[in-house]
Amino acid sequence: MKTRVLGRTGWAVSEIACGTYKTFDVPGGSGQAKVVSLMQANLGLGVNLFDSAPMYGLSEANIGHALRSGKLNNASTAYIATKVLQSGLAGAKQQIGNSFSAIGGRIDLMQIHNMAGWREVLPYLAELKAEGRIRATGVTHYDPGAFGEIEAAMRTGQADVIQIPWNIMERRVEQRLIPLAKDLNLGVLVMTPICPLFSRAGQLTALQKVDLSPWKSLGVTDAGSLCLKYLLSKHPTAILLPATSRLDRVASNAAVSGTSPLPPEDLRKLEALFK
Repeated sequence: MKTRVLGRTGWAVSEIACGTYKTFDVPGGSGQAKVVSLMQANLGLGVNLFDSAPMYGLSEANIGHALRSGKLNNASTAYIATKVLQSGLAGAKQQIGNSFSAIGGRIDLMQIHNMAGWREVLPYLAELKAEGRIRATGVTHYDPGAFGEIEAAMRTGQADVIQIPWNIMERRVEQRLIPLAKDLNLGVLVMTPICPLFSRAGQLTALQKVDLSPWKSLGVTDAGSLCLKYLLSKHPTAILLPATSRLDRVASNAAVSGTSPLPPEDLRKLEALFK
């Protein structure tokens, strides 16, 4: 697994990381065991960042259980990211405290989820970073309509990382946010790298008609891994956050890392499918 530097954090993060939306929200002892298996599969392949949120149900608690279980190899090398979604500072403080309890007192990256109350909450996250309780701060939103707010937060100097929607169909981040992140040396985490949040079938159905054989040597084995390879080829430092509950998909996702990028003409051909 190839690593990339996550902006000014300086962290060497696996270019394929692990999203946990829905996939880590599994109940009971069997759910805990499933998350241990998924985290170990990722860690074993060199994946070293796990992204969660209180809104992801049991994800934080299951990550915390896995970290405390003693069953994970290289757990100490992993970066743990989560989020806060509260419009007021009092609620944000309480939710952040709950996240520390669930995960086990260890949070590397705390992000403002859906830009909720960011003008009040982001300075508080900066305080937590200064105190050493977290190591980095971030802002995130799934909706391109919020890109203006993300840009405003980026320009405060208090955010170290942005997490944004980006895939072959949804490329509006390329207009302003990606160039600005480069100028400010901010880390870029990519949600929905395989397909748009609300149009999953549209992108994957179109890509299933594409002949993948020219890219087999690059680790591309299915439409999902082609989507990942596309983004890795588009941007030299972005970290991708695919989420899967299948161990075979963990492996196929990781297989595209470290191989040669797609040539520019192939990128243009893929983009042309969605014009």
